[in-house]
Amino acid sequence: MHYYQFNIGDFSLHTNHLTLEEEAVYRRLLDFYYDTELPIPIKTQPVIRRLRLGLYEPTVDVILHEFFAKESDGWHNYRADIEIADYHAKGKTARENGSKGGRPKKNSGSKTQPVILANPDTTQPKPKQELITKNDKQLTRKTTGFIKPSLDQVCKQFEGKISDHASEAFSFYNHYEANGWMVGANAMSCWRACTNNWIKRSKKDAANKTVSSKQTRGERFADQGRDYIARIQAAGVSDG
Repeated sequence: MHYYQFNIGDFSLHTNHLTLEEEAVYRRLLDFYYDTELPIPIKTQPVIRRLRLGLYEPTVDVILHEFFAKESDGWHNYRADIEIADYHAKGKTARENGSKGGRPKKNSGSKTQPVILANPDTTQPKPKQELITKNDKQLTRKTTGFIKPSLDQVCKQFEGKISDHASEAFSFYNHYEANGWMVGANAMSCWRACTNNWIKRSKKDAANKTVSSKQTRGERFADQGRDYIARIQAAGVSDG
């Protein structure tokens, strides 16, 4: 692709937590991705050298893990995959129309739709399309505005709500990042609500482990008591 559309608002929304260096590295990787129409190779050294990012290898690794997904053929950015596929689909349609003499003519016998001059009382919102991950051959899902959180946002959501919150936040993020931010067979609609459920389950599991541990100690003490009585009885000493 010689060019691609760049939505400033969407980009800022998803990258406002990045440093200037991280944002610059991300833009270079995206430009390379669209230019080659290929995923970033798993062996990144040739790309790093080509993009003159040799002094920023740790930053490249951070950006790849946050905004790309590693597959057998390389690091994929699924939003870019969709844009590239759409670009080629439009090109194919244009070529087909060209081979037929141009765009198909409109049906002159069809009725002209009336023009509504007044503004409608209510404006119907258009559903937003949010990119998540590749699930078999389906790359997108339609949601009501779901935006995948960053790891930093998840950590802040867990902070102060559970012991070892950093570890739990990391586990939560990795779990849903791996399954495409799906809850069972359904697309996630609110990640904050999912963190609350995760925290509740973690607290319940911790409580169950504590009870189980106490029961185990109690059983051990009971066994020790029975052994003590048995030794006394074997020695011929009465309980009185």
